[in-house]
This record gives sequence, C-alpha cells and structure tokens, in this order.
Amino acid sequence: MIKKILVLIFAIISIPLFSQTATCDGTLPFEEQNGLLTIEMESGNLPSGTNWQTGNEPDPNLSGSTINYIYWDGNESFNALTGAPITYNIKINNPGTYRLAWRGRIGTGNSGGEHNDAWLRIVADDFYATKQSSSTSTQAVEPKPDCNSNPNRDCPVGSSVGGYFKAFMNRHPINLPPEQRWGFVTNTNDGNSFRFIWATFNTAGNYSVIVDARSSFFFMDKMVLRRTDVSDSTAFNLSNPESSCSSALSVNDVNKRETKIYPNPTMGKIEISNIPINSRLTISNISGAIIRTINTKSSSEIIDISDLESGLYFISNSDKNNYFVKKIIKI
Repeated sequence: MIKKILVLIFAIISIPLFSQTATCDGTLPFEEQNGLLTIEMESGNLPSGTNWQTGNEPDPNLSGSTINYIYWDGNESFNALTGAPITYNIKINNPGTYRLAWRGRIGTGNSGGEHNDAWLRIVADDFYATKQSSSTSTQAVEPKPDCNSNPNRDCPVGSSVGGYFKAFMNRHPINLPPEQRWGFVTNTNDGNSFRFIWATFNTAGNYSVIVDARSSFFFMDKMVLRRTDVSDSTAFNLSNPESSCSSALSVNDVNKRETKIYPNPTMGKIEISNIPINSRLTISNISGAIIRTINTKSSSEIIDISDLESGLYFISNSDKNNYFVKKIIKI
C-alpha cells in the first residue's frame, strides 16, 4: 500500500515537469521534433462565421489516401487582410532556421496565376525569403513594413501587408496531369519569385504560423517546417505523420520562453510575441494609470500605440504562470 501511495505522489509531482501530447484541436501547439514540423491545414481552428471551408478528394500522389484541405470561398482580398486569420501555434524544441512550404493546388479556373495564394506570417525572430536555396543568401526580401527600415533586405515586389507575405504557387490546374497539380510550392515576390521562405527561432519555445485568405478556392493541404539540416525530400514525404500536439510546457520550456517586443523604441505599432494565449495585456503610463487593455487571441499580437504621447510606458499581462512587465518607449 505504501509503495502505491509513493508511486501516486511521484506521478502527481511529475505532471508539470514533462511535456505531454494531446489531440490537436487548433489551440494546442504542434510540436517540432528532430527539426521537422508537419501540420495538416484542417487541424487549425478555422474562425467560425467566416468563409473558410474544408474539402477532400483522392490523393493522386498517394494511392488509397485522401487529401483533406481548407480553402476560402468568400471575396478575394488582394491588398489587405480579411480579418479571419487561422493561427497555428507551434512549439520549437530545436532552435535554428526553418524553411516553410505548404502543399496546395489551384482549385478553380483555367489559369496558373489565379486562385493560387494566401497571406502568410510566421511569428519568429526572423521571417524572410530568398531566391536561392540557402537560408544565408544575401539576396533576400522580408515583408512590409519591416523591410522599409532594414538596409540588408528588399521589400517584395507586389503585395505585402502588416508583416505578411503573399505566398503563392503556379502549378497549372488544367494543363498538368492530376498528380502534378498538387505540390509543395510556396513562392513570394511577384515577377521574380523567391521560392524559399524561412523563419529563424533563436530559442526553444512557443511561436505561431498565421494564415489569412487572399485568393478564393486556393486549396491548402498541409504545411511543413523543416530545419536547414533536414532535406526537402525527407520533409515533403507524403507518408510523414502529422506532428503531435503538446498539452503542457516543461518547466525548462517556461523558463526559456521570453516575451519579445519589436520595435522598441517605436513611433507607432509594436509586435509582442511569446505571450500566453487568452490572457489580458495592460498598458500603463509612468504614473501607473492604465491606458489600454488587450485580450490576446494568439501567441503574438500587433498593437498600435501611435495615438499615445511620446514617453515611457509599461506593458504587463495577467497570466500568473508567465507574468511579466516590459518597458515601451514611444518616440
């Protein structure tokens, strides 16, 4: 009896110390293992009351399998976000630079240049694209507005808004055989495609990939993040299972996760990342008066403080397990 009690006590004590896996329900983070992360797009939490839809069809590249995909059937949004983003929370265990590509196809029409894209943003320490396959290529672009203040990066030709790339593919929906219409093709930069999209994660912890609709009837099957030491052939293997979801962070992970604010000082918008989901942020002035509160919906938020006077402010949160206070300098 004493042995059973000791085992039970040890199990209870151990619960918060180890990461556990659970069913992926769109809110728990998908967990990277060995430099690879595979996410089925329909596993995200599609915003209710919007034009996001799901569909399926036989997989022409994997006999006996079915492709389950998502798509947008509302108005197209070429120059702005729709306001109906899908946030995929992810947990990076092995820091480094990762390439993102999603598998998709053009779902309607007879053109290889229409119904072929979506808005993409990765909340990471760096998010950019290269024309060459090397993540260290000096010929690189990053989304607007960050590219406007980075002398080492160009801005994309064509659309880019609020930290999002226009991410597109160009496999013809009719002129190609069915087995070639689906593919891991994710380009950005109109007219001079940059085929390799990268995200750098400097520390282990929670991040997010955000997808918003741009074209209607662009079918998206899955997306893959693979570290630079993992080959595309390994990462894009259609037999790879979906990554599991982590139901809890280990104590070490919690200690490693650092809330970041960028840019700071700022003249207007700031991005605050690595924050708890479904908590409340509070901005106060130097006298302690509360200026604004923000309810978080993802692990990253963009906050516009352009209407505040120049000076020193503080931002804090209500999550007792990850409480923080950060300074913000408004210039």
